[in-house]
Amino acid sequence: MSRYDLIRKRLAPIAFFLAIGLLVRDSCQKEQRTHTTIELAFDGAQAASARAVDVAVVIKNETFSTFHRAALPGAMLGPVRFAASLPADDGELRIDVDLGDHHQEVTRRFHAVDGSSMIVHVPAEQPGK
Repeated sequence: MSRYDLIRKRLAPIAFFLAIGLLVRDSCQKEQRTHTTIELAFDGAQAASARAVDVAVVIKNETFSTFHRAALPGAMLGPVRFAASLPADDGELRIDVDLGDHHQEVTRRFHAVDGSSMIVHVPAEQPGK
């Protein structure tokens, strides 16, 4: 038996099953996500003046998902709540609030717990900022 035959008949099937095992492992780990509900709580008069909000969920410096909610003309924004399925427990929310005449940008770090709800406070803008 030549060296080529040895590789082809004995080592190639082992390498094939190893590759299949890694693919199965990778697909199973995608199902291991942290499921949480994120709710934004606006402080002060900001709840009445907010026209729209955009949220980017950033995990490990990569934008994982985005969320957008806008108020109808003449109406309030209402509750800003969305469900998230995250690949990691820690990340950050980059929040952009459209207040009509200007935008407020806020960044909040988070630690998610599977099956929980997170309330993220968006502070009212300080005068002069």
